[in-house]
Amino acid sequence: MKIGFIFTPRADSYGRVMDHETVAHLLRRTTFGPVPGAVERLMGRDLDDLITEILEDRGDQSIDVTPPNVAGDDDALVGWWLDRLRDPRAGIHERMVWFWHGHFTTNLDQVTGDMMWRQHQLVRRFALGNFRDFTRAMLTDAAMLVYLDGAGSTGEHPNENLARELMELFTLGVGNYTEDDVKAGARALSGYWVDWDTSEVYFEEDDHYDRPVRFLGVRARHDVDSVVATITAHPACARHVTSRLHRHLVGLDPDPAQLESLAAVFREADLEIVPLIDAIVRSPAFAAGRRTRPRQPIEWLIAALAALGVGDIEIDMWSLSAAGQLPFHPPNVAGWPDDDRWVDGSQILDRVNRLLELGWQERIDLDVEPDVDTVLARCGLWDVSSTTRSVLDDAIRRQSEYDHGLELLFVLALTSPEFSLA
Repeated sequence: MKIGFIFTPRADSYGRVMDHETVAHLLRRTTFGPVPGAVERLMGRDLDDLITEILEDRGDQSIDVTPPNVAGDDDALVGWWLDRLRDPRAGIHERMVWFWHGHFTTNLDQVTGDMMWRQHQLVRRFALGNFRDFTRAMLTDAAMLVYLDGAGSTGEHPNENLARELMELFTLGVGNYTEDDVKAGARALSGYWVDWDTSEVYFEEDDHYDRPVRFLGVRARHDVDSVVATITAHPACARHVTSRLHRHLVGLDPDPAQLESLAAVFREADLEIVPLIDAIVRSPAFAAGRRTRPRQPIEWLIAALAALGVGDIEIDMWSLSAAGQLPFHPPNVAGWPDDDRWVDGSQILDRVNRLLELGWQERIDLDVEPDVDTVLARCGLWDVSSTTRSVLDDAIRRQSEYDHGLELLFVLALTSPEFSLA
């Protein structure tokens, strides 16, 4: 599936020089890989062409897949998505579905499974589309309206939660709107209701505030369409979304000059998402930003299972909760933090325990050669510190294959500082 915008590679791109670690870095950030063997297959390619190919492969691997039975079984939806995330074909589309899931958040504990399923399909539809259209769709999504108290908000007694989070977290960022804008936005977004039995959203004209209000400097009889148009035309919108996506793909906040340059690309593309991704991935900051982003628990788990060669395995939901990241259950409306908490000591210990508890010993690919270079390559690691290599070399010297030396190498590699960072 392809969308209409055609992008041109930027002059500040990688160029034609690449090695194993460069390809692995690109796949770690734009997919959930690299899966074993992928980097080796791609060596020798022109890197600019490879980036273009990755960004043009926008297919949704959930098409024609049987949907989960969400009636009364919240785990079914989580398990269904984990299967999509683990699909070795999962590329930039699935990576962006994951990103937007943490941007436009909703907690399954507060909505029905059907509402959450419908919202997830909306995210899948707009993940590589137009941000303005995406925002408009989210504002009349049943799960979002329920989660942020927009359902049942009336013009005379508006609930301000949806309007506030819309500007603070989703579109503009703190400092780019006033409390008066929140009050006006809440009135403009009033009048929507959700049927809990059918998950359908309906609009009651009599419950909507139909008088002029001043919202972000524009006085009008605002409704959801004019709110979205006004917000997305605000200069802060492109900067805010750009900054969030840059941090996800690069692992660092852009400096002011980078931010303005990338935000200009986003605006010139009429807020189409793919051109912004393209500009970020081809930027010098992306090329230089290796090992700058901690792998979140789900990202680590997907990559670890691929490295081990573990296929059909049931993942316990409680273990994901214990690690701090159960899909569809964000800690709050801000989603999961993108910081160093994912590489602290408790996380590493949890990952060691996870490997020991998964029962992967019975499923591990025993045809893998039990030597350090082979195991590191399986894990997508070609550039490790002398300390990490020394630990692995010493481990296989002390513990032979007969004493599960292969398993030990995997545990050490998968909990190493290098594998913990994307």
